[in-house]
Amino acid sequence: MNCPEDIQELLALSAAGLLEPDEERRVRRHIGECPDCASHLDALAAVSMELSALPAPMAPPELVARTQARLAAAMALEADRRQGLLLGGMAVLIAWTMAGAAGYIYQAVMGGSMAAWLAWYTVPAAVGAAVTAGVVRCLERRMV
Repeated sequence: MNCPEDIQELLALSAAGLLEPDEERRVRRHIGECPDCASHLDALAAVSMELSALPAPMAPPELVARTQARLAAAMALEADRRQGLLLGGMAVLIAWTMAGAAGYIYQAVMGGSMAAWLAWYTVPAAVGAAVTAGVVRCLERRMV
């Protein structure tokens, strides 16, 4: 049998009924041209049928509990990551708002120039960056 390796791999999946429709069509087209692969597919289908007739073993309760605990931990970690991204985004938004308000107040009260406003802008931006960094560090500690 000098068939491509991917076809040989697809034969086993086809026998188990696990292929996508386009892959199944490809296998059917190939076995129509290759009697070796057709007989190999028939043998694999017979094995698959015999295996599916066997009773499915039950997973040990300890394994189920450990798996559920790992899934719960992974989901909690993902929720913490999303919360960290949300809090970080909110901190950046607050920093921008503070910078805009500081610039507006400076220009309204002091009648200052844009260069002076930029100097005022750095203060709330630095505060926002510090808050963001603090939130990220806090969340990283919780995740470890």
